[in-house]
Amino acid sequence: MKKDAEARLRSQSGSALSRFLLNPEVGVLIPIVILSIVTTSIKPSFFTWKYFSSILMGSIFIGAAAMGEAFAIMSGEIDLSVGMNGTFSGVMAAYACINWGFGVVPTLLVGLGTGALIGAFNGFCVTKLKLSSWITTLATQFICTGLAVTVSDGYPMSISSLGTSGFTRARPLGLSWLFFIFIGLIVVCDIIIRKTKFGYRLRAVGGNQEFAQMSGINVKRVKMMVFIISGLFAAVGGLFDVLVNASASSTFGVGREFRAIISVAIGGISMAGGAGSMYGAGLGVLLFHTLWYALRILKIDTNLQLVLIGFILLLSVLLDIFRKRVEARRLIGG
Repeated sequence: MKKDAEARLRSQSGSALSRFLLNPEVGVLIPIVILSIVTTSIKPSFFTWKYFSSILMGSIFIGAAAMGEAFAIMSGEIDLSVGMNGTFSGVMAAYACINWGFGVVPTLLVGLGTGALIGAFNGFCVTKLKLSSWITTLATQFICTGLAVTVSDGYPMSISSLGTSGFTRARPLGLSWLFFIFIGLIVVCDIIIRKTKFGYRLRAVGGNQEFAQMSGINVKRVKMMVFIISGLFAAVGGLFDVLVNASASSTFGVGREFRAIISVAIGGISMAGGAGSMYGAGLGVLLFHTLWYALRILKIDTNLQLVLIGFILLLSVLLDIFRKRVEARRLIGG
Protein backbone atom coordinates (compact mmCIF):
# COMPACT_ATOMS: atom_id res chain seq x y z
CA MET A 1 0.00 0.00 0.00
CA LYS A 2 2.79 2.38 0.95
CA LYS A 3 4.64 1.67 -2.30
CA ASP A 4 1.47 2.24 -4.33
CA ALA A 5 0.89 5.58 -2.59
CA GLU A 6 4.48 6.63 -3.28
CA ALA A 7 4.14 5.60 -6.92
CA ARG A 8 0.92 7.60 -7.30
CA LEU A 9 2.58 10.61 -5.66
CA ARG A 10 5.55 10.39 -8.02
CA SER A 11 3.18 10.02 -10.98
CA GLN A 12 1.17 13.06 -9.92
CA SER A 13 4.26 15.18 -9.33
CA GLY A 14 5.68 14.08 -12.70
CA SER A 15 2.38 14.90 -14.38
CA ALA A 16 2.28 18.32 -12.73
CA LEU A 17 5.88 18.99 -13.82
CA SER A 18 5.15 17.94 -17.41
CA ARG A 19 2.04 20.15 -17.51
CA PHE A 20 4.11 23.06 -16.18
CA LEU A 21 6.90 22.57 -18.71
CA LEU A 22 4.44 22.08 -21.59
CA ASN A 23 2.57 25.27 -20.72
CA PRO A 24 3.00 27.48 -23.82
CA GLU A 25 4.08 30.56 -21.84
CA VAL A 26 6.61 28.60 -19.76
CA GLY A 27 7.82 26.82 -22.88
CA VAL A 28 8.74 30.21 -24.37
CA LEU A 29 10.20 31.77 -21.21
CA ILE A 30 12.70 28.95 -20.67
CA PRO A 31 14.53 29.37 -24.03
CA ILE A 32 14.49 33.18 -23.57
CA VAL A 33 16.31 32.78 -20.25
CA ILE A 34 18.73 30.16 -21.62
CA LEU A 35 19.46 32.21 -24.74
CA SER A 36 20.08 35.34 -22.65
CA ILE A 37 22.45 33.49 -20.28
CA VAL A 38 24.43 31.88 -23.11
CA THR A 39 24.72 35.14 -25.07
CA THR A 40 25.72 37.10 -21.97
CA SER A 41 28.42 34.54 -21.11
CA ILE A 42 29.94 35.14 -24.57
CA LYS A 43 29.17 38.84 -24.84
CA PRO A 44 28.66 40.41 -21.36
CA SER A 45 27.39 43.68 -22.86
CA PHE A 46 24.24 41.82 -23.96
CA PHE A 47 22.94 41.78 -20.38
CA THR A 48 22.34 45.52 -20.19
CA TRP A 49 19.17 47.57 -20.21
CA LYS A 50 20.38 49.23 -23.42
CA TYR A 51 20.12 45.97 -25.34
CA PHE A 52 17.07 44.64 -23.54
CA SER A 53 15.11 47.86 -24.09
CA SER A 54 16.09 47.72 -27.77
CA ILE A 55 14.71 44.17 -27.96
CA LEU A 56 11.46 45.25 -26.29
CA MET A 57 11.06 48.31 -28.51
CA GLY A 58 11.92 46.40 -31.68
CA SER A 59 9.24 43.83 -30.89
CA ILE A 60 6.25 46.17 -31.17
CA PHE A 61 6.17 46.29 -34.98
CA ILE A 62 6.12 42.55 -35.61
CA GLY A 63 4.24 42.13 -32.33
CA ALA A 64 1.23 44.09 -33.56
CA ALA A 65 1.11 42.04 -36.76
CA ALA A 66 1.50 38.86 -34.68
CA MET A 67 -1.56 39.75 -32.60
CA GLY A 68 -3.67 39.89 -35.76
CA GLU A 69 -2.04 36.73 -37.10
CA ALA A 70 -2.84 34.95 -33.83
CA PHE A 71 -6.55 35.69 -34.26
CA ALA A 72 -6.44 34.35 -37.82
CA ILE A 73 -4.53 31.17 -36.96
CA MET A 74 -6.68 30.43 -33.90
CA SER A 75 -9.72 30.51 -36.18
CA GLY A 76 -8.14 27.91 -38.45
CA GLU A 77 -7.13 30.41 -41.15
CA ILE A 78 -3.99 32.40 -41.96
CA ASP A 79 -3.29 35.98 -43.04
CA LEU A 80 -0.26 36.45 -45.28
CA SER A 81 -1.11 40.11 -45.88
CA VAL A 82 -0.43 41.48 -42.37
CA GLY A 83 2.96 42.87 -43.38
CA MET A 84 2.03 44.75 -46.53
CA ASN A 85 -1.45 45.60 -45.27
CA GLY A 86 0.31 47.49 -42.47
CA THR A 87 2.63 49.13 -44.97
CA PHE A 88 -0.23 50.30 -47.19
CA SER A 89 -2.22 51.48 -44.16
CA GLY A 90 0.76 53.54 -43.03
CA VAL A 91 1.19 55.01 -46.52
CA MET A 92 -2.51 55.94 -46.65
CA ALA A 93 -2.26 57.59 -43.25
CA ALA A 94 0.70 59.65 -44.45
CA TYR A 95 -1.15 60.48 -47.67
CA ALA A 96 -4.11 61.77 -45.65
CA CYS A 97 -1.76 63.92 -43.57
CA ILE A 98 0.14 65.37 -46.53
CA ASN A 99 -2.55 65.73 -49.20
CA TRP A 100 -5.73 66.17 -47.15
CA GLY A 101 -4.24 68.15 -44.28
CA PHE A 102 -5.63 65.78 -41.64
CA GLY A 103 -4.64 66.08 -38.00
CA VAL A 104 -3.33 63.32 -35.75
CA VAL A 105 -6.60 61.55 -34.93
CA PRO A 106 -8.11 61.59 -38.47
CA THR A 107 -4.75 60.46 -39.89
CA LEU A 108 -4.61 57.50 -37.52
CA LEU A 109 -8.24 56.65 -38.28
CA VAL A 110 -7.49 56.60 -42.02
CA GLY A 111 -4.67 54.13 -41.38
CA LEU A 112 -6.82 51.91 -39.16
CA GLY A 113 -9.75 52.13 -41.58
CA THR A 114 -7.53 51.06 -44.47
CA GLY A 115 -6.33 48.03 -42.54
CA ALA A 116 -9.88 47.08 -41.56
CA LEU A 117 -11.08 47.38 -45.17
CA ILE A 118 -8.29 45.14 -46.42
CA GLY A 119 -9.18 42.67 -43.68
CA ALA A 120 -12.87 42.83 -44.63
CA PHE A 121 -11.93 42.14 -48.26
CA ASN A 122 -9.96 39.08 -47.14
CA GLY A 123 -12.90 37.95 -45.02
CA PHE A 124 -15.36 38.41 -47.89
CA CYS A 125 -13.22 36.31 -50.24
CA VAL A 126 -12.85 33.52 -47.67
CA THR A 127 -16.40 33.42 -46.29
CA LYS A 128 -18.53 34.43 -49.28
CA LEU A 129 -16.44 33.39 -52.28
CA LYS A 130 -15.07 30.37 -50.37
CA LEU A 131 -11.50 31.00 -51.48
CA SER A 132 -8.54 29.64 -49.55
CA SER A 133 -7.16 32.13 -47.01
CA TRP A 134 -3.65 31.23 -48.20
CA ILE A 135 -4.39 32.28 -51.79
CA THR A 136 -6.59 35.23 -50.85
CA THR A 137 -4.17 36.86 -48.43
CA LEU A 138 -1.16 36.13 -50.64
CA ALA A 139 -2.94 37.97 -53.46
CA THR A 140 -3.83 40.80 -51.07
CA GLN A 141 -0.17 41.01 -50.05
CA PHE A 142 0.81 41.73 -53.66
CA ILE A 143 -2.11 44.16 -54.11
CA CYS A 144 -1.09 46.12 -51.00
CA THR A 145 2.54 46.17 -52.14
CA GLY A 146 1.59 47.62 -55.52
CA LEU A 147 -0.79 50.18 -54.01
CA ALA A 148 1.78 51.29 -51.41
CA VAL A 149 4.43 51.87 -54.08
CA THR A 150 1.93 53.62 -56.36
CA VAL A 151 0.57 55.99 -53.71
CA SER A 152 4.01 56.84 -52.30
CA ASP A 153 5.77 56.89 -55.71
CA GLY A 154 8.39 54.71 -54.00
CA TYR A 155 9.60 57.58 -51.79
CA PRO A 156 9.28 58.13 -48.01
CA MET A 157 6.31 60.30 -47.01
CA SER A 158 7.00 62.60 -44.03
CA ILE A 159 4.38 63.18 -41.33
CA SER A 160 6.52 65.64 -39.34
CA SER A 161 3.74 68.24 -39.65
CA LEU A 162 1.65 66.20 -37.20
CA GLY A 163 4.03 67.08 -34.38
CA THR A 164 4.03 63.56 -32.90
CA SER A 165 7.81 63.40 -32.39
CA GLY A 166 7.54 64.59 -28.77
CA PHE A 167 5.26 61.66 -27.98
CA THR A 168 7.23 59.00 -29.85
CA ARG A 169 10.65 60.18 -28.63
CA ALA A 170 9.63 60.15 -24.96
CA ARG A 171 11.46 57.32 -23.15
CA PRO A 172 9.62 56.27 -19.98
CA LEU A 173 11.78 53.54 -18.39
CA GLY A 174 14.01 53.78 -21.45
CA LEU A 175 11.21 52.53 -23.69
CA SER A 176 8.44 54.35 -25.54
CA TRP A 177 4.76 55.08 -24.97
CA LEU A 178 4.10 52.94 -28.04
CA PHE A 179 5.53 49.94 -26.21
CA PHE A 180 3.08 50.41 -23.34
CA ILE A 181 0.23 50.76 -25.83
CA PHE A 182 1.35 47.46 -27.34
CA ILE A 183 1.35 45.77 -23.90
CA GLY A 184 -2.15 47.13 -23.28
CA LEU A 185 -3.33 45.64 -26.58
CA ILE A 186 -1.96 42.23 -25.60
CA VAL A 187 -3.87 42.33 -22.31
CA VAL A 188 -7.11 43.38 -24.02
CA CYS A 189 -6.72 40.68 -26.71
CA ASP A 190 -6.11 37.97 -24.13
CA ILE A 191 -9.23 39.01 -22.22
CA ILE A 192 -11.21 38.84 -25.48
CA ILE A 193 -9.88 35.35 -26.23
CA ARG A 194 -10.38 33.93 -22.73
CA LYS A 195 -13.36 35.79 -21.28
CA THR A 196 -15.79 36.77 -24.05
CA LYS A 197 -18.37 34.91 -26.13
CA PHE A 198 -16.52 35.93 -29.26
CA GLY A 199 -13.34 34.35 -27.90
CA TYR A 200 -15.19 31.14 -27.11
CA ARG A 201 -16.73 31.05 -30.59
CA LEU A 202 -13.37 31.82 -32.19
CA ARG A 203 -11.68 28.91 -30.41
CA ALA A 204 -14.63 26.63 -31.20
CA VAL A 205 -14.48 27.48 -34.91
CA GLY A 206 -10.72 26.94 -35.00
CA GLY A 207 -10.93 23.69 -33.07
CA ASN A 208 -13.71 22.06 -35.08
CA GLN A 209 -15.56 24.15 -37.64
CA GLU A 210 -18.25 21.56 -38.38
CA PHE A 211 -19.05 20.98 -34.71
CA ALA A 212 -19.12 24.76 -34.10
CA GLN A 213 -21.61 25.18 -36.94
CA MET A 214 -23.81 22.40 -35.59
CA SER A 215 -23.68 24.13 -32.19
CA GLY A 216 -25.32 27.21 -33.72
CA ILE A 217 -22.21 29.36 -34.13
CA ASN A 218 -22.24 31.60 -37.19
CA VAL A 219 -18.87 30.49 -38.56
CA LYS A 220 -18.84 32.97 -41.45
CA ARG A 221 -19.49 35.92 -39.14
CA VAL A 222 -16.73 34.84 -36.75
CA LYS A 223 -14.22 34.49 -39.60
CA MET A 224 -15.22 37.82 -41.09
CA MET A 225 -14.61 39.47 -37.71
CA VAL A 226 -11.28 37.66 -37.40
CA PHE A 227 -9.99 39.01 -40.71
CA ILE A 228 -11.14 42.54 -39.87
CA ILE A 229 -9.33 42.31 -36.52
CA SER A 230 -6.25 40.95 -38.25
CA GLY A 231 -6.37 43.87 -40.68
CA LEU A 232 -6.70 46.35 -37.81
CA PHE A 233 -3.65 44.95 -36.05
CA ALA A 234 -1.70 44.95 -39.30
CA ALA A 235 -2.55 48.66 -39.54
CA VAL A 236 -1.43 49.21 -35.94
CA GLY A 237 1.97 47.73 -36.82
CA GLY A 238 2.17 49.98 -39.89
CA LEU A 239 1.23 53.06 -37.85
CA PHE A 240 3.88 52.19 -35.26
CA ASP A 241 6.40 52.30 -38.14
CA VAL A 242 5.10 55.65 -39.34
CA LEU A 243 5.06 57.25 -35.89
CA VAL A 244 8.53 56.05 -34.89
CA ASN A 245 10.13 57.08 -38.19
CA ALA A 246 7.95 60.19 -38.68
CA SER A 247 7.40 58.98 -42.23
CA ALA A 248 5.79 56.21 -44.26
CA SER A 249 7.63 53.97 -46.69
CA SER A 250 6.57 51.20 -49.05
CA THR A 251 9.37 48.99 -47.69
CA PHE A 252 8.61 48.99 -43.96
CA GLY A 253 6.54 45.80 -43.72
CA VAL A 254 8.37 43.59 -46.21
CA GLY A 255 8.61 40.03 -44.85
CA ARG A 256 6.79 40.93 -41.63
CA GLU A 257 4.06 38.35 -42.15
CA PHE A 258 6.51 35.45 -41.93
CA ARG A 259 8.14 36.81 -38.79
CA ALA A 260 4.67 37.22 -37.29
CA ILE A 261 3.77 33.60 -38.14
CA ILE A 262 7.04 32.35 -36.64
CA SER A 263 6.44 34.36 -33.45
CA VAL A 264 2.88 33.06 -33.14
CA ALA A 265 4.00 29.45 -33.67
CA ILE A 266 6.84 29.82 -31.16
CA GLY A 267 4.38 31.35 -28.70
CA GLY A 268 2.23 28.23 -28.56
CA ILE A 269 -0.67 29.27 -30.81
CA SER A 270 -1.73 25.98 -32.36
CA MET A 271 -1.12 26.05 -36.10
CA ALA A 272 -4.11 23.73 -36.43
CA GLY A 273 -6.32 26.37 -34.80
CA GLY A 274 -8.47 26.51 -31.69
CA ALA A 275 -5.85 26.92 -28.96
CA GLY A 276 -3.29 29.39 -27.60
CA SER A 277 -3.02 32.63 -25.67
CA MET A 278 -2.09 36.17 -26.55
CA TYR A 279 0.46 36.25 -23.74
CA GLY A 280 2.11 33.26 -25.37
CA ALA A 281 2.11 35.05 -28.73
CA GLY A 282 3.65 38.13 -27.09
CA LEU A 283 6.38 36.00 -25.52
CA GLY A 284 6.91 34.34 -28.90
CA VAL A 285 7.63 37.78 -30.36
CA LEU A 286 10.04 38.46 -27.48
CA LEU A 287 11.85 35.14 -28.06
CA PHE A 288 12.13 35.82 -31.79
CA HIS A 289 13.63 39.27 -31.17
CA THR A 290 15.92 38.03 -28.41
CA LEU A 291 17.25 35.40 -30.80
CA TRP A 292 17.56 37.96 -33.61
CA TYR A 293 19.54 40.40 -31.45
CA ALA A 294 21.68 37.60 -29.97
CA LEU A 295 22.65 36.34 -33.42
CA ARG A 296 23.50 39.86 -34.51
CA ILE A 297 25.59 40.72 -31.43
CA LEU A 298 27.43 37.40 -31.78
CA LYS A 299 28.04 38.29 -35.46
CA ILE A 300 26.59 35.03 -36.78
CA ASP A 301 26.51 34.83 -40.58
CA THR A 302 23.25 36.20 -42.00
CA ASN A 303 22.49 33.05 -43.98
CA LEU A 304 23.05 30.89 -40.90
CA GLN A 305 20.65 33.15 -38.98
CA LEU A 306 17.91 32.28 -41.44
CA VAL A 307 18.70 28.56 -41.11
CA LEU A 308 18.46 28.74 -37.31
CA ILE A 309 15.18 30.67 -37.42
CA GLY A 310 13.75 28.09 -39.83
CA PHE A 311 14.73 25.27 -37.48
CA ILE A 312 13.10 27.09 -34.57
CA LEU A 313 9.84 27.33 -36.53
CA LEU A 314 9.94 23.58 -37.20
CA LEU A 315 10.68 22.84 -33.54
CA SER A 316 7.81 25.05 -32.39
CA VAL A 317 5.36 23.16 -34.63
CA LEU A 318 6.72 19.81 -33.40
CA LEU A 319 6.35 21.00 -29.81
CA ASP A 320 2.73 21.93 -30.52
CA ILE A 321 2.07 18.40 -31.85
CA PHE A 322 3.82 16.85 -28.84
CA ARG A 323 1.86 19.08 -26.44
CA LYS A 324 -1.44 17.99 -28.01
CA ARG A 325 -0.53 14.31 -27.77
CA VAL A 326 0.41 14.64 -24.10
CA GLU A 327 -2.83 16.49 -23.40
CA ALA A 328 -4.86 13.83 -25.23
CA ARG A 329 -3.17 11.04 -23.26
CA ARG A 330 -3.83 12.89 -20.03
CA LEU A 331 -7.52 13.31 -20.84
CA ILE A 332 -7.88 9.65 -21.79
CA GLY A 333 -6.03 8.54 -18.69
CA GLY A 334 -7.86 10.94 -16.38
